[in-house]
Amino acid sequence: MTDTKQGDPQPRARINPPVFYASAILALAFVLYAAVFTESAAWLFTSIHEWVTHSAGWFYILSVAFFLVFVVVMALTDFGRIKLGPDHSEPDYSYGSWFAMLFSAGMGIGLMFFGVAEPIMHYLSPPA
Repeated sequence: MTDTKQGDPQPRARINPPVFYASAILALAFVLYAAVFTESAAWLFTSIHEWVTHSAGWFYILSVAFFLVFVVVMALTDFGRIKLGPDHSEPDYSYGSWFAMLFSAGMGIGLMFFGVAEPIMHYLSPPA
């Protein structure tokens, strides 16, 4: 949703208070719980992780496979030709530009993750 002031060329974004405050309180509660009760939080989160991987791992793998098949089917059928936007609109970027942006985003997130993770892994277990 957007809100504009008179004379403002750009619309201003508004937050949805129930969604924002509920998620902010929930995230803050998790962080505070993990920071204050570290041993209890470690046990709880480890237990939840083990339950999910042992009991619901099949569901996770099946969901990923289903979504992949669904997206491919949608792209290859007539639904893939539905234009998202007005009938007269043209794409802002070519397929090559989209590929370059997605590739750059993937490389960037890899660099951001391993830029932190690799030194920590070497610190915890130094190579020979």
